[in-house]
Amino acid sequence: MGIKSDFAGQYSGKQDEILMCEGGRISSILLLLNGKIDVYLSPLDSLPNEDNSFAADSCRLFTLDQNTFLCVNDIIRNGQGSFCLKAKEACNLYCFPATSIKGIKNVIASQKDYSTYIVSSLATLIDLSYNAYQKLLPICRSIDTLTRNLFVYYWAIKDKYYFQNNDSIEGIDDYQKIYEAAKNSDYKFFPLDSESLFVKYDTQSSQSNESEMDTSGIEYFSRLLNVPIENRKGFFNSDDTVCEYHIQKGSDYLDFLTGAIKNILASLSKNLNCLYLSSDNLIGTYGKIIVDSKEDKEAALNGLAILKQALDILTNNIEKLQNEFNFATELNIPDILGYYDITKEKAAIKQSGITMDNISDIGSELPQELENSTEKILKYCSCSQEVIDSFNKRLSHFRSLKDKTSGDSDIRELRASLSADFFSLYEKAFKKSQQDDRCPRLISMFLNYGYMDERLLTKDQAIALYRLCDKDYSGFRFSVCSAKEWLEQIYKNKKEPSINDFGQDYSDMFRDMKKRKIVTDLDRPAYDNDYNAKLSFEINNMLKTNQKVCHGQMSTYFPILHKDLITRDIEKAIITPQKINNALEKVLETDFSIFYREIWYKNETRGIEKEPIMKEILPDIILVPTFGSRGSMWQEITGRARNTPGRFILPAFTDENIPDLVMKLIGTFRWELCRTMMGISWNDITEKSLTSEYTDYIQFYKKNHDLSEDAKAKIKVQIQKNRNLMKDIFTSDYETWINYESKGILRLNKIARSILFRYCPLPKEIRSNLAKQPAFSDLVIQLNNSWAKTAKSLSAKYSKLFKDIPLDEDLEANLIYYRDM
Repeated sequence: MGIKSDFAGQYSGKQDEILMCEGGRISSILLLLNGKIDVYLSPLDSLPNEDNSFAADSCRLFTLDQNTFLCVNDIIRNGQGSFCLKAKEACNLYCFPATSIKGIKNVIASQKDYSTYIVSSLATLIDLSYNAYQKLLPICRSIDTLTRNLFVYYWAIKDKYYFQNNDSIEGIDDYQKIYEAAKNSDYKFFPLDSESLFVKYDTQSSQSNESEMDTSGIEYFSRLLNVPIENRKGFFNSDDTVCEYHIQKGSDYLDFLTGAIKNILASLSKNLNCLYLSSDNLIGTYGKIIVDSKEDKEAALNGLAILKQALDILTNNIEKLQNEFNFATELNIPDILGYYDITKEKAAIKQSGITMDNISDIGSELPQELENSTEKILKYCSCSQEVIDSFNKRLSHFRSLKDKTSGDSDIRELRASLSADFFSLYEKAFKKSQQDDRCPRLISMFLNYGYMDERLLTKDQAIALYRLCDKDYSGFRFSVCSAKEWLEQIYKNKKEPSINDFGQDYSDMFRDMKKRKIVTDLDRPAYDNDYNAKLSFEINNMLKTNQKVCHGQMSTYFPILHKDLITRDIEKAIITPQKINNALEKVLETDFSIFYREIWYKNETRGIEKEPIMKEILPDIILVPTFGSRGSMWQEITGRARNTPGRFILPAFTDENIPDLVMKLIGTFRWELCRTMMGISWNDITEKSLTSEYTDYIQFYKKNHDLSEDAKAKIKVQIQKNRNLMKDIFTSDYETWINYESKGILRLNKIARSILFRYCPLPKEIRSNLAKQPAFSDLVIQLNNSWAKTAKSLSAKYSKLFKDIPLDEDLEANLIYYRDM
C-alpha cells in the first residue's frame, strides 16, 4: 500500500512493502526508527505513479539502517521522490509533515539533535550513492563498449565476408564511419583475439559524468561520517545557519549523484535492449550472420567467436547486476549462454568449442560452394556430359601449363578454344540466373569476375572473390554496374545495347540487314523486342571486346581468371563504385563541366521552340570481368540522340592507379564528345570548338610564331609519344591541365593553355586564385566577362518567360552554369 503523501505520525511497514515510489509526491520527512530499507532507482525518465506497484526494472543501490532521515533533498528540490523505497524487513518510520525548507526547520526545532541527524543522514545517502555509482560505472562501461564494438564488428564482417543481412537496428549505420576510420588507420580486425571486443574504436564514446563531479565535496560529506557523533552535535547544534547550509549543499550533491546514476542506468538499459532484449537485437543479428554464412566456414567461425566473446562479457556483467543490484533480473543467464550452442548447431559447425585461447587460430577455409567450381558452373548451364568432359579436359591441360601466357601456337589455340566456350557458357549462365529467385554466389563470381576454377587461383584469392562478390555499393552519384548488373538492364530493356567494334549499335545492324534485304520493316517490332538477341549482341560485342581492351595485353589475354593474371592483392585491386566515384569527384573539383553539353531545350507552354542550354548528363560505367590495366571510353553518347549518356568501361580489378585510369577516360571523353557534337565540322577551324582549335594547333605548330623553338620541340616529342593520334595527344595535355596547370604550376605552352582554359574551364574559386598569375590573368578576365554577359542576358530572358511561376529546373541549371560556376 505504501505511505500516503499526506500521512503524518508513526508508520509500520511490512517486509517487501513498497513504502514510497520514485517520482511520487513528497510532503513529509521520513525517519527510519528501526528495520532496514532497500533504496532503488529506475533508468526510466517517465516514472510510474505512486499508486503503481514497484518498477521491476529499477536498480537496488543500497540498504539503509535505522536512525536515518529520508526525503530531505526531495522537499528542498521539487517535492518529488528521488528514490523508490522498499522494506527489506519489517520496519517502523515516523513521518514529519514538511513541504518546504520552513517545514524542515520546524522538524529541527522539535528536537535539538535532529539538525545533526539530518545532515548525517544526507552524508550517509551521498556516501552510499557514490559507492553504488562507482560499482555500476565499470559494468555500464563494459556493456557500452561491448555494444559499440559489436556495431563496429558488424561492418568489419560485412566488409570482409559478404552477407545478405541489411539490419534495421537503431544506430547501426552510424558505426560504418567509425569502422572505416579504424580501417583507414590500419587497425586489423582479424584475426580475432581475446581483447577484440574491449578495444575502444569510437573516440566519441560517451564520457562518464565522473569528471564533472565535485568529488572533493562528495569526499567532504563522506569524511563527515568519520567525525565522532558528539563532535558533530556540538558543531551542527550550535548554529542554525551552519546546519541549513550543510543541508542545502548535501541535497545538491545527492541530487547530482542521483542524476548521474540515472544517466548511466538509462544508457545501460538502452544497451541491454540493443544487445538482447529488443526484437531486433545485436546478439540475434550475429546469430543470423553466422547461420547465413555457414557456406563460408571462416566467416561463420569468426562470427561464432565474436558471439562467444560477446555472450561471455554480457553474462558476466548481468550476473554482477543481478547479484549486487537486483537489476536485469528478467534476463536468464543459462538461456543467453545457450544461444551460442543453438547458433552453432544451426550453422552446422562441428568444430569444438571456441575459447579465448584459440580465437586467433581460426584459419581461412575454402567455402563449400567453391569446391569443384567448374563442374558446378557447367551443370548450372545445363551442359551435356560430353561438353563437361571436353571442357574439363582442356581446362585441366591449361592448369598444368607452366607458362599460361605462352605464345606457342598450340597454347594459343587452347586458349582460343576455351575463350570461345567461355562466352557461350557466360550467356547461358546469365539467362539461367535471371530465372532464379536468387543467383548463386558462384555464378555471380563467374559473371562478374570471370572465375571458373578454384584450382586456377590461390585459396586466399578464391576466398577473397567469394566475399567481394555481390557486395552492395549503392548510394553514389555515378552509376557503376558490374557486368551482371549491366546485362540485366539490357535483358530487361532498360538500356539499349552498346556499339560493336565498327561503331554500329543494335538498331544500325537492323538497317544494315534491311539494306541487304535480309529483313523488312515488318520484322522491326520483333527485332526490337528480342531481348535474347540484344543480350547476345551485348555479350559478343561490348563485353567480349572490352574484356580484351581492359585487360591491356592482347597477347596474354584469357577470359578465365587465373593467378598468373593477378599481380596485386585481390581486395586492394578490386575497382569499386566508391573508388570510381571518388576519382570522378576529384577531377570534377577542377573540371566541373566534364559532363555538360549544349543541347536544345523546348517548352511549348512558355513558347520556347528551341533554346540552347548546358545540361549535365552523367555516363554509365561498366566493370568487365578481367584483371586489367586499361579503361575504355566505349561511347560518348548512346544511339544518335545527343542528350544520352556515354559509356565508360573499366576492368573489375587493376594494379594501376584508378584516378589515372579515370583521368585518361575523361580526356578521351571530352575529345570524342566534342567530335560527335560538332559532326563533320569537328576539325573545321572556321567553326570554333575544342577539337577544331586543338587540331589546328597540332597540325600547324611548326608555323606558329607564338611558340618558341623549345615549345615546338616538346610538341614534336609529344606527337611521337602518342603515335600521332590526336585524341591521345589531347588527353596527355588534359592530364597536365588537371594535375599541374589548374594548381598554378606552368607546364603547357600558352596556345594549349588558352584552348584548355576556354573549353575545359576551371571553377570560379580556382580562376580567382590563378588570376594573380600573368599567364592566366587575361584568360580569366575574358572568360569571366563572357560568362557574366551570357548570365545577364539569360536572366533577363528567363524573367520575361517565367514571370509568375518558378523557373524551369533545366533553365535554372543553365543560368547557374554561367552565373555561379
